[in-house]
Amino acid sequence: MAECRLAQQARLPGVKHCLALAAGLLVTMVAGAAPALAADPIMALKDVRAGMRCTGLSVIKGTAIARFDVEVIDVIRADAAASGGPRLLIRASGPAVEETGLGPGFSGSPILCPDASGVFRNVGAVSEGIGDYGNDIALATPIELMLGERPATPRRARSAPRLLRRARRIATPLTVTGLSGPLRTRVARAARRAGRPVLAVPPGPLAGFPTQDLRPGAAVSTSLSSGDVTIGAVGTVTYRDGPSVWAFGHPLDQVGRRSLLLQDAYVYTVVGNPLGLGEASSYKLAVPGHTVGILSNDTVNAVIGRIGQPPRTIAMSVTARAVRRVRTLRTQVADERDLELGSGLDLVGSMSLSQALADTLGSSPPAVSSSMCVRIAVRERGRALGFCDEYVDPNGPLDDLSSALGLIDAFEYGPLTPRSVSVRLRARPGAHKAFLLGARGPRRARPGQRIRIRLDLRRSRGGRFGRSFSYRVPPGTRPGPRVLTLRGASVESPEESLEESISEAFGGGGGGGEGESPHSLRALAVKIAALGRPDGVRASFGGKGRGPVVLATPRLLIGGKAQLPLRIVRPRRAGRTS
Repeated sequence: MAECRLAQQARLPGVKHCLALAAGLLVTMVAGAAPALAADPIMALKDVRAGMRCTGLSVIKGTAIARFDVEVIDVIRADAAASGGPRLLIRASGPAVEETGLGPGFSGSPILCPDASGVFRNVGAVSEGIGDYGNDIALATPIELMLGERPATPRRARSAPRLLRRARRIATPLTVTGLSGPLRTRVARAARRAGRPVLAVPPGPLAGFPTQDLRPGAAVSTSLSSGDVTIGAVGTVTYRDGPSVWAFGHPLDQVGRRSLLLQDAYVYTVVGNPLGLGEASSYKLAVPGHTVGILSNDTVNAVIGRIGQPPRTIAMSVTARAVRRVRTLRTQVADERDLELGSGLDLVGSMSLSQALADTLGSSPPAVSSSMCVRIAVRERGRALGFCDEYVDPNGPLDDLSSALGLIDAFEYGPLTPRSVSVRLRARPGAHKAFLLGARGPRRARPGQRIRIRLDLRRSRGGRFGRSFSYRVPPGTRPGPRVLTLRGASVESPEESLEESISEAFGGGGGGGEGESPHSLRALAVKIAALGRPDGVRASFGGKGRGPVVLATPRLLIGGKAQLPLRIVRPRRAGRTS
C-alpha cells in the first residue's frame, strides 16, 4: 500500500503500478529468484533530533558514491519565509567535503541517520545553503516532504525565520556540453543575461563510462537534450522505490508535470570556493550521460522520475560545410509542448548551428556569404515544413532558424508533432561590404504609388557608388509627413547576435516570428516558408520593425541606415484631373 501511495503522489499510474508490484511479488514467491527491489527505510521528521550523527552520500569524482559525515544541528519549523515546509539544519564534514563544502550538484544528497535500533534511515536531502564560509552548513528537506507527505513538525523544532530568509536553494544550474571554448563563454554570458545559471563544460570522459544504477547518492541529470549538444541539470538521487526516483530536494522549475530526459551523470571534480556567495560557491563540474528514463514531475520539494521508457524527443541534425570541411551535430531534444512548456528546439538549434560553423570555418572570417535549408518533418503533414535562403548577413541564418523553431513551439491551433529537424548550411568566405550613406527620392507620394529611390553607398575601403530601386508605398499609409527608414544588415556581430538569441531562448522569450501565431497548419507552413527571403536593404515607416526587403543584394553586405522624408498625400479621386 505504501508503494501505491507513493506512485499516486508521483503522478504515476497507480493501479498499473500496484499490479506490477503484486505480479513481481508473486513471481518472487513462486520462483524464489532474486529479491524484489525495495525502498530504503525512512525516518519520520518527528523522530529526527538535534545532535544525531549521520552519513551523507554523493558522487565527488567519476561515478563512485562517496560518504561524508553529517551532524543534525537542529530541526527548523516552517514559517511564511519557507513555503516549502520545515527543514533540517545540518553540518557536513569529513575528507570528501572538507576542502569544498556543499554546493550546486550536491542538492539531493541523501542523509542517513541511525534509529534507536541502529538501522540507518533516510531523513532527507541536502537542498539549501546559508552562505557560510566553507559551505559546511546547509539546510535539508525532510524525506516525507519529498515523497509528498506532510510530516508532523515536532514541538521541539526551533523557529528561525531569519535563518530561513538567508537560505538560498543550492541552485541546480543547467550544464551545457558539446561546445568549444569561445562558444561556451558566450553561452554562459547569454544565460547570465537571462538570469539562468549555466555551466558550460567539456563533453564526457574520452573512455566513456558505463550506465549507472540511479540509487541514492548517485549523480543524476534532468536534461532538455542529449547527443552532440547536451543541456541538463545535474544533482543527486535521494530516494529510490522500484523504478521511481526522487532527487534534488528542491524543484527544477516548479511547474508540475514534466517530460524531460532522466540521465545518469559523470562528475569530473568539485570546484571549491569557500565564500559560498552566488556564482562563487563551490560546485560540481559534471556532465550528463546515458538516458535511463523520464523526469515526470517537478514539485516544490523534489523532482520525480521513472526509470524505463524515455520521453518523446525530436531528432535534430545540423550540418555545416565550409572550406572543404563538413561538420554534422546530432541531438535528441525533449518535447514538452503537450504540457504547454515548449521544447528546447530554439536553444539547441542556435547552439548547434553556431558550433557547426565554428568547427568548419575555424574562426569567423571578416565577411561570409551562405545558403541554408531547414526542413521540419511533422506527423500531421506529408510534406515537411521549411525554407531555403541565401545570406550575406552573418546573423541571417541564426535569426531565421530561431524564428522557424520558435513558430513550431508557439503553434497552438491544432495538433502538431515534430519528428525531426534538419538544417544544412553552406558557408562561403568572401562577401563584399558596403555602407549606406544616404537616400534620394521624390518629396511627395500617394498610398499605393510606386516611386524611384536611389541609394548613396560606399564600398569598404573603396569609392562611392549608387543603387536604384522601385518602391511601392503601402496602400494603407496615412496621409501626412512621414519618414521612410532604409536599413542595411544588422550592426551586431555574429557573436552578439548569438548571445541575444540564446539569452531570449533561456528566458523563454525566443523567436516565433513577428505578428500573430498562424491559425492553421497550412498557415504555419506558409509563414515558415516566407522566412526564405533574400538579404538586402529593408524599408519601413516608423522606428519599429525592419520592414520587407526592397533591394536584394546577393554577395554584397550593406550596413548602416538612411532616412528619406516623404509627404504622403491623399489619393486622387476618380474623375478628378490634376
